[in-house]
Amino acid sequence: MKNNPGIIDNKFHLGLLIHLANQFKDQLISQYFSGMDITAPQFKVLINIYKGVTSPAEISKALVMDAGAMSRMVDRMVKRELIVRHPNPQDKRQVILALTDKGLLICDRFQNEALASIIGSLTARLTQDESQQLVALITKMLPDDITAPHR
Repeated sequence: MKNNPGIIDNKFHLGLLIHLANQFKDQLISQYFSGMDITAPQFKVLINIYKGVTSPAEISKALVMDAGAMSRMVDRMVKRELIVRHPNPQDKRQVILALTDKGLLICDRFQNEALASIIGSLTARLTQDESQQLVALITKMLPDDITAPHR
């Protein structure tokens, strides 16, 4: 077998570490927003809308969520007055999602407060230089078409 730098041993490899880091990040998001009764997946829907992705199909694709799960989550979020649905003027079979004032407040709070807190907790065991190296390495690892929309 070829020596692969992403595999330390069969149980502790880069894929697993990325997965665990993502789970840890989602736990931090859920903890931060627990007082607002917002889960990490709901927050991810909100932040996608905040960034201009308004199609449920596009959001479910970005979040790797099946259409049924996305539809149920949107229903719950509409009932909680976090988002609203509007008919798509180009295609009446589709809807466009938008944030309510309540949803916008949550996203603004994330941009202004939560992001620094969550990233601080996520990287608490790293030095400033290590954090910068990690960002540079992950950015280098990912294809440009994945990172480009977020630049």
